[in-house]
Amino acid sequence: MDARSTAVRAAFLWPLLTLAPPALASGGDEAAPSYGRDVRPILSDRCFECHGPDENTRAARLRLDERDSATAKRRGRTAIAPGDTGASTLVERIFSDDPDWVMPPPDSGRRPLSDDEKQILADWIAAGAEYEEHWAFEAPETEGVPEVSAEGDAWARTDLDNFIYRELEREGIEPAPQAEPIVLFRRIFLDLTGLPPSYAEILEFEADVERGRDVDELLDGWIDRLTSAEPYLSRHAEHLTRPWLDQARYADTIGIHTDNGRQAWSWRDWVLEAYRQNKPFDQFVVEQLAGDLLPEPTTDQLVATGFNRNHVVTDEGGAINEEYLLEYAADRVETTGSVFLGLTVGCARCHDHKYDPITMEEYYSFIAFFNSNDEPGLYGQGNGPNRAFEPFIVVPTDEDLAAFERIETETERLNAELAFVAPEEQAAWDGFLAELEGSIRWPASELVAASSEGGATASMQDDGSVLFEGDSPAHDVYHFTLRTEASDTSLLLLEALPADGDGGTGGIGRASNGNAVIQTVRVVARSVADPTREVEVPLVWAIANHEQPNGDFNVVNVLDPEDPEFWALEGHLVEGGRTALIQFDRAVGFDGGTEFEVVIDSRSRWSHHNLARPRLSLGAIDDAALALLPTAY
Repeated sequence: MDARSTAVRAAFLWPLLTLAPPALASGGDEAAPSYGRDVRPILSDRCFECHGPDENTRAARLRLDERDSATAKRRGRTAIAPGDTGASTLVERIFSDDPDWVMPPPDSGRRPLSDDEKQILADWIAAGAEYEEHWAFEAPETEGVPEVSAEGDAWARTDLDNFIYRELEREGIEPAPQAEPIVLFRRIFLDLTGLPPSYAEILEFEADVERGRDVDELLDGWIDRLTSAEPYLSRHAEHLTRPWLDQARYADTIGIHTDNGRQAWSWRDWVLEAYRQNKPFDQFVVEQLAGDLLPEPTTDQLVATGFNRNHVVTDEGGAINEEYLLEYAADRVETTGSVFLGLTVGCARCHDHKYDPITMEEYYSFIAFFNSNDEPGLYGQGNGPNRAFEPFIVVPTDEDLAAFERIETETERLNAELAFVAPEEQAAWDGFLAELEGSIRWPASELVAASSEGGATASMQDDGSVLFEGDSPAHDVYHFTLRTEASDTSLLLLEALPADGDGGTGGIGRASNGNAVIQTVRVVARSVADPTREVEVPLVWAIANHEQPNGDFNVVNVLDPEDPEFWALEGHLVEGGRTALIQFDRAVGFDGGTEFEVVIDSRSRWSHHNLARPRLSLGAIDDAALALLPTAY
């Protein structure tokens, strides 16, 4: 078997390997029993209920799962005296024939210790009673290839054979003679695909053997075929991933109340594909436990989290949402604990674990991570294909993706046609501004403050604009304060400029496509000399150099706070900046100077469509020029 097959096979057998301590295969010194391998299973089964982690059932304040407690003197006696069985009360009591003294007590309901188990505990204490951390919390370590006898060295073909031969020697077993080629051929099929070879495949193999082909080369060639070529690779993947599917309870019942179908086969397909692609095991685990928490997760990474969705659900009328949300989270915790730690963590739901080092506090810290799914506790009883699977995602096929791409390309082409700014339209805007030149004054004003309610960083630029960077909330509200000495301010010029550089999209908006929208603009005028004097300034007219044409996205929507529509700037399709001219209902100004607070609200049904680099200017227009303003609608 090549290195690829060995690596991925070990990865998918991991959930089964975690169910037994690695020390079982470590081959430690037989004269010194291992705490993790030999001693702890005995203590956990017979002693920890009364002398373990749970303080509510602990007797005599004695903990045998902690060395400091087990070796401490109590009234002149010691439960475990390392290196001295004669001074160890534990040894005295497990070997006692007195029903009032022997441990475990006859009325405990626990099976009495066998002679072998008693000897293991005594030998362990005699050897120094060394404790080890529970194997589930120890980082795995690579063990070097063991040295074996010359006979074993001659027998071994791979490093793995050295481990096998070492155990055979310890047990006094001679290696079995090599099986006949056809037997090995059949074993390879059963091991790698779970199925026997077909009659045609048997004939093919036997014909090659009869022609004098080297048997080892033939078997190696079939191993490569079974683990890398279709249709064998799919059978190999199905066989080797089955333990993982079982551990993730893929085939379990879905219903606490009724047992309907579960639309989770796309997760199963993901597991099979991960195996076929030889996905690294760490990535395989991360995507299943928290694929939705990765930055900009792909559809495949969202599908991978189906590992956490194979639990039972209820659709029984009258069920309480909160109760079953907790049940679902508890199911995820127990599954994760058994798969990755080989522990029954669910015991700590009601009390500190009696047999394993898990407290209730640790359990509920663990469950908090899995108690955040946006799902119902009581599932619906509809008849649709996604009944009882909220939240769900649509998983397109390759054919669907190709169709989507064609549709998106055509949509972009049509939108580009709709968004085309004809030269005459641009010329009309330029002519409008030229006609007003001389009728609009732009008195000196100073931008004294700019901020974002959503936490974005606002930095003032040399050209008077404000660049918003950093946090990009789904919906933001910007505040600007401009100060002027003018007493007849009646216009606000709002420019949306493209933003480049760090955090910039190159567009006028902070959305990934560079677009932006503005729902409302509010203006409040406040006296510099007496800040208690302020007035909200009604906005009555607006015009812009561009509005998105495929809906009610006109700039006049920003004038009315009650209007649910908004100005869409179409930065994702039409390049360049945007300019809007907004008129107050009257000229405004206080003696001693005026501060204008301008609030730009970008909340809409689209996320992150906030301005990237706006610039504001205050203006005044004379009465004669007002007649030149076109109707805005």
